[in-house]
Amino acid sequence: MSFSRSESGGAGATAAHPTGSYGWLFQRVSGVALFVLVLVHFVLMHCMGAERRLYADVMARLSNPLWKTFDLALLALALSHGWYGAWGIVQDCVRPAGARVALLVLIAAAALALFCLGLVTILAVRP
Repeated sequence: MSFSRSESGGAGATAAHPTGSYGWLFQRVSGVALFVLVLVHFVLMHCMGAERRLYADVMARLSNPLWKTFDLALLALALSHGWYGAWGIVQDCVRPAGARVALLVLIAAAALALFCLGLVTILAVRP
């Protein structure tokens, strides 16, 4: 039996877009962008040698507005990609409406709290 999201409405479906195609596209585009950003982060932090991971080097990098932008983009994309994925799983798998709403609120609150924590941490570094 074949059952696709387009037949059921699926996660991300709205009245204007019953298949949730914008959500599907967001997950693919953000996944590719995350892959690139995480690859750059991994090479910079783990392959450039221990001397590039000293506190002074990290603070110097975070003092640069371009690196702050990079880190904020990584934070925002990772959290939104993860939030939307978790939201879709809850929408598809949790049947009782009360439990679904409670989980969605919990996931949204956690994502917002983590974003605020990351934002404060990244923006706290002054040049």
